[in-house]
Formats: sequence, structure tokens, C-alpha cells
Amino acid sequence: MSDKKMTPQEEQISKLRKLTKKRWFYPAVYLCAAAVVMIGSLWIQHSMSDNQHKEKGQTALHQGKNEAIPVNSAKEVFKWPVADKNAVKVAVPFYDVNADATEQAAALLNYDNTFVPNKGICIVKSDNKSFDVMASMSGKVVKAQKDDLLGYVVDIEHKDGVHTIYQSLASIAVEEGQTVTQGDVIGTAGTEKLMTDLGPHLHFEIRKDGVAVNPTDYFQKGLASLDDVNKATEKTSVDKQNNNDSESNVKENTPSPEESSTSTDQGDQTDASHS
Repeated sequence: MSDKKMTPQEEQISKLRKLTKKRWFYPAVYLCAAAVVMIGSLWIQHSMSDNQHKEKGQTALHQGKNEAIPVNSAKEVFKWPVADKNAVKVAVPFYDVNADATEQAAALLNYDNTFVPNKGICIVKSDNKSFDVMASMSGKVVKAQKDDLLGYVVDIEHKDGVHTIYQSLASIAVEEGQTVTQGDVIGTAGTEKLMTDLGPHLHFEIRKDGVAVNPTDYFQKGLASLDDVNKATEKTSVDKQNNNDSESNVKENTPSPEESSTSTDQGDQTDASHS
């Protein structure tokens, strides 16, 4: 009896059965499946890691921008550099060149029997105790060091050439290059050799392009309020120059006592000759 001829499909099934009877078949299938699962897991982890790095990079970029430029500093107004302005007073005011003699005398600083105009205001607490000194406006610390005459000094730079300066500090809580937010504690009030009789106090200044202004005129005002400082300074300089020129012209056209005497003598002689 002859064997029945198998169809191609039956031949493939027969070969597969013989293959599955091999001792290595199932371990090989298991290893291939495990490899596929592992490769899939690694690919998913790699994709998630890339997304996390991108998110961190974007977050770091935004944080870096925030550190470089103080948030909302352009919209802020100058605040008193203390927690409670009602608990302090101005012991020595700003020296105003346009004030009367009494006000100017009250704004002089005395050091070693030498009087110098006060370019800021000296703030003291009512109970003559030390107090925390706070940033009047957000900005970047460009100076934080001790001075033999002025005590610890902190200089904070703002936009448009504006600086706030804090002197006579007993200690400081910031360092150069640091970005501070309005209201941050930058130090404590102390004493300095320039005005030892005041006790613990803060010498506070606001400057625009190096020109000192009266801080009490700019509290609750923004940076834009200082835009006319340079114009006013230039006008004052021009007025002074014009006054000096006028005085020079008056002096040039006014004869000296000797010249007046000579003119008078010559006039008398002329009159005598006519008589």
C-alpha cells in the first residue's frame, strides 16, 4: 500500500511538529520573547527620559531668566527699608541745596569736627534699638562689604541707572551678585564712625546715574519718577554757570576803587579848567 502524498500545507505542519520536538526550541522562543519585551521597555524609558530632560531644561531656562531680571521690579514703588515705618523716624534729613539755612544745618553730618552734607537720610528706631533693614526695591546686589568709616555697606542696582544704598549696617545677610526681592532682609542697623552719636541707625540713599536724591520724595513712587533727575541737575548746573557769568560781567564792568578815584579826580580837574 503506497503512502498518500501530503499537500504543501500538511508538509509545513509536519515540519513544524518536528521542529517543536527539538529540545532547544522552547528555550529559544522564550529568549526571543524576553528580548522583545526588554527592548520595548528600554525604548519606553528612553522616550520618557528625553521628555523629562526637555521639561527640566525649559524650567531651568525660565528660572535663569527670573534670576537675571527681578520680577515686576519695573512696576514696584520705593518702600521704606524697614518692616514698620511708624516705628522709625528720620534723625538726619537729606541736604537740600534749595532749603533754608536752618534746614541745611540739620542735614549736616559731623565727623571729626568736619561737617558734610547728608546725601541720604539717617533712620533710627524710636526706642534707639537695632532693627532689620529690608530691600526698598527688587534688584541685584553689586556691593556688599565692610567700610572702616561707614560700617557694612550694601549697594543694590535697579533698572535705568538707579541704585539704593544702605550704610552703617551692623551685619549683612546678602552677598555681591545676589538678586534680592523687595522686602528681603539685607542686614541690621548699626553704628558708624561718621555719626556715632545717633546710635543704631540706617543711612539710606537713592541715586540716579550717580546723583543723590531725597528718598522721602520718592517713597511710593516708581523708577519712572526719577527720569527728570538728570534734567534738573543739568538745569541747575546751567543756572549756576549763567549766574557765574553774570557775576563776572558785573565785575568786569564795575570799576575798581582806584579807577573810580582816578575818574573823579580827572572830572574835577576838567570842571576846574572850565571854571
